[in-house]
Order: sequence, then structure tokens, then C-alpha cells
Amino acid sequence: MSVTYLPLQAWNKHWTLDGSRVRCRICGVSQDLTAAGAFQHALGCKARTPQAQYPSRELAALLQQKIHAGLF
Repeated sequence: MSVTYLPLQAWNKHWTLDGSRVRCRICGVSQDLTAAGAFQHALGCKARTPQAQYPSRELAALLQQKIHAGLF
């Protein structure tokens, strides 16, 4: 039986993985997972926020939390 990890599910509502790239589900813009800079959405994207977004860092932190919680 698989257990849903809610923080990862929430991340997945906004982002998707496409090979070694993370992609915004709204505007479709992608960025390499290893890119150090903030994510740059397309102009007018509704997912764009005033605060810088780092989906790769967020994903890494979520996976690390899941490992530490023994869910992997």
C-alpha cells in the first residue's frame, strides 16, 4: 500500500519533472534541475510570485524529509 506524501503532492501541483528539467505546469517554462538561480516563468504566468522560486531546492528538501521520516 502506498502512502501519499502531501508536501510532495503539493509540489507536484505546480511543477513537473521532464528528464533533468523542472517545468512549470502553468506556463510550461523549464529549468535544469542543477540551475542555481531562481526559476524564471514566462511573462504573465499566473504561477509567478513576488518571491523567488526554487523548485529544485524545494524538491530536494521534500525528498530529504521523506527519507528522514522513513517513508522511502
